[in-house]
Amino acid sequence: MTEKERTWLCAYAGQNRLVVTGEDSTGLGDKANLIRIVRCPGKDYTASLQKNFEGSTPDQEHEFLESLGADAGIHVLASPMIATSIARVDGKPHVFFANFAGLRGGVNPVQTPQTDVQVTVFGTTQQRGFFLPFLGEVQPVEGTAGPTGVTFKLHAIEKGVVFWVSRDNKTAKRYRYWIERE
Repeated sequence: MTEKERTWLCAYAGQNRLVVTGEDSTGLGDKANLIRIVRCPGKDYTASLQKNFEGSTPDQEHEFLESLGADAGIHVLASPMIATSIARVDGKPHVFFANFAGLRGGVNPVQTPQTDVQVTVFGTTQQRGFFLPFLGEVQPVEGTAGPTGVTFKLHAIEKGVVFWVSRDNKTAKRYRYWIERE
């Protein structure tokens, strides 16, 4: 790590939570916002998946997940056979889902559809979401307002899905354009 990188990282850790996993080469010493986890949770979880895919759960890495804090603003309730990733697209949070239920290497290449998946978006009153299944059409999803945010009950997830919340369907039109161009 260069001195410039170390200086930037030190300034960042002074104002933000920084989680370091595995071997620590930061040289930052003791900082209030610096959390160190000696093991690498990514390596441990990957090893667990390779050993027993169906029996593995992200909850195994409880220490790491807790260190991230609960201020993400989105909560996903789904089967452990659903992998998720949350990212911003055009400034709006999107949840990407991949369904691994039922897949068996060399035996079964077809996923078992997953139902009862819920996404809660905290701190919003926007009750319209969009659901885009793999190689499918964008579908609106109406949410239910609660005391802390809005909960969306998603349609069955067969393969993969993208879900997002928006006041309009501009993003839906953009996805449709990208799909049609391919």
